[in-house]
Amino acid sequence: MVSSEIVDALRRCELFSGVEQEDVEMIATLCRVEEFSAGDTVIAQGEFGRRIYLIAEGQVALMRSVNLGGREGSMTIDLLGKGRGLGWSSILCDPCSVSASAICQKPTTLVSLAGTDLRDMLEARTDLGYKVMDRLAQILGNRLRAAYGAMDTFR
Repeated sequence: MVSSEIVDALRRCELFSGVEQEDVEMIATLCRVEEFSAGDTVIAQGEFGRRIYLIAEGQVALMRSVNLGGREGSMTIDLLGKGRGLGWSSILCDPCSVSASAICQKPTTLVSLAGTDLRDMLEARTDLGYKVMDRLAQILGNRLRAAYGAMDTFR
C-alpha cells in the first residue's frame, strides 16, 4: 500500500496537475520519501541527476554557479516550496548533468522517484505521458525564464 503522504504530495505537485487519481496512485508506487535538514544539498550542479524530487514540506533554493570571464559568483534561480519540484531533466535523459544545485532552506520532506521509472510508465501509457510531458514543457519554460531573470541581476 502506498502512503497517503506520497499520494498527497503528488496531487499537489505542479507536474501532475490534471492527472487522474488512479494514475497518481500508480505513480506513487514508484516513489519514496526523503528527509533533509536546512543547509543540506539535495543535488549539486554538475552531478548526474537520476531522480525527480517533489517538495512535500519545506523549501529548496535552486542555485547556479557562474563564471563570467573574471567574475565568479552564484545566483538564486528560484526558491521552491510545497508542490514544486526539481530534477525534471531525469525524465528526459539518464544520466543528465544537473544545471543548478538544490539546497534546502529549512527542514524539507521530498518525495522522489527515478526519472527512468517515470519515463517507462509514460511511454507505456501515452495518454498519461502526453499530459505529464505537456505540463513539463510549461514548467521548464517558466524555469528558463526565471534563470534568465536571475542572470539579469548578475552584473
